[in-house]
Amino acid sequence: MDSITIIGLGAALMTTISNIPQAYKIIKTKETNAVSAWSNIVLFIGLVVWVVYGFLRNDWPIIISNLISAIITAIVIFLKLTSKKVIEDIHDKVN
Repeated sequence: MDSITIIGLGAALMTTISNIPQAYKIIKTKETNAVSAWSNIVLFIGLVVWVVYGFLRNDWPIIISNLISAIITAIVIFLKLTSKKVIEDIHDKVN
């Protein structure tokens, strides 16, 4: 595996997992005030466009990494836009 591939895989991994800490923090603290819905919505749209681009180029690493990122970002958006009661229910089920 060459250095360019390693850099690409590292970048894909970091961007794929980047919103996991945010989702975890929301569930743990039951608080979404510091989370920007709009920035996450824009990010989600960008990730979906990357997935479409990946399909058009038949580039599975782009498709998979951005699809996973989009799912995680969608979870953050859901948690931001949902009621505090739902977050508390999720928190109670996880803990």
